[in-house]
Amino acid sequence: MIYYRRAFIAVAAIPCASSAFVPLSSLTAAAAAAGAVHLRSYHRNIMSMSSGGGKDDKNYIDKLALILINSDNKQLVARSFGKTVYYTPGGKREAGESDIEALCRECQEELDVDLLTATKTPANIVPYGTFQAQAYGKPEGTMVRMTCFRVLPRESEIELENLVKPSEEVEELKWIDSNFDRDKLTVTGIMILEDLKEKNMID
Repeated sequence: MIYYRRAFIAVAAIPCASSAFVPLSSLTAAAAAAGAVHLRSYHRNIMSMSSGGGKDDKNYIDKLALILINSDNKQLVARSFGKTVYYTPGGKREAGESDIEALCRECQEELDVDLLTATKTPANIVPYGTFQAQAYGKPEGTMVRMTCFRVLPRESEIELENLVKPSEEVEELKWIDSNFDRDKLTVTGIMILEDLKEKNMID
């Protein structure tokens, strides 16, 4: 059973390559199936999340993220200048970008690496899952939906371990395991870490 003490609603990972909005009913059904548990019930905020009908909802932030796991089975997280909390590398789409194009651009900007051309082993970007929770540093009820991807095959993912480095936008990169301090992660970061551990993908 998974507990998220800082999330408004604990939601399981939902495999999804699309950027379309996931209805609340689908999220809660998936969460229930995975054994996720509410620690707090903010019905008003949850209803505002589901009432906007998609990307146009002003309380809804749509992001892409890269889940990168190194040879020691640790996950890569980043920290911006002047911040104390780590996040999963990635960001928002720009106009006209596909998910893959946006993720590659964000990783170039944050990690100083081209995901598709930097490795000797040909790399593919594949969907991992989607996570939704209260957005870090935003007003209560503002949700973030994080669509996550991985780089495969495993050989190319491990190559990236030695290629990523903090860009001018990032103060620090860190490889973390499941024992990492949850107070130093965003809510979606906690959810991703717990999901990776549950699937035995990290130590």
